[in-house]
Amino acid sequence: MSRLVVWLAAAMATQVQADTLAGVWRFQKEINTTLNGAPVDIPGPAYEGLLIYTTDGYVSVNLMPKGRAWRVDSAMLSELRQTVGEGSSTGYAGRYEVDVATGTVTHIPSVSLDPADEGRRLARSYVLEGDTLKLSGKWTHEGRELVFTAVWRRER
Repeated sequence: MSRLVVWLAAAMATQVQADTLAGVWRFQKEINTTLNGAPVDIPGPAYEGLLIYTTDGYVSVNLMPKGRAWRVDSAMLSELRQTVGEGSSTGYAGRYEVDVATGTVTHIPSVSLDPADEGRRLARSYVLEGDTLKLSGKWTHEGRELVFTAVWRRER
């Protein structure tokens, strides 16, 4: 098989998978484990959020703590810190790429709540099971390297 045929087949597979991810996904839960898979309980608020993939390669995600009652015009600094500080929330938009061979989706934010993420390649392993999408990656919490799995459910 020629390299061109192999490249075209890979490009088509990537497009098919990107089309499969396309849509609106609602956050369900996050599971944290050690690198060897032992569960880790991390206290914190419950979250709500949406993840949106378009068929032409754009992504947008917003994840916020549930139960926020403050308003922008009257928020106290402590309330704002509780919402956006210490990884409590995330919000960004940009492009995404799918690598079917490695089971990876990479988000490339153009704009982000955390300016440090702008232009970075945020690679996540993904598993798609019907209307459930699981995105996983490594992160550090209190000096410990952990694995998170964010579980999303397709909106219909």
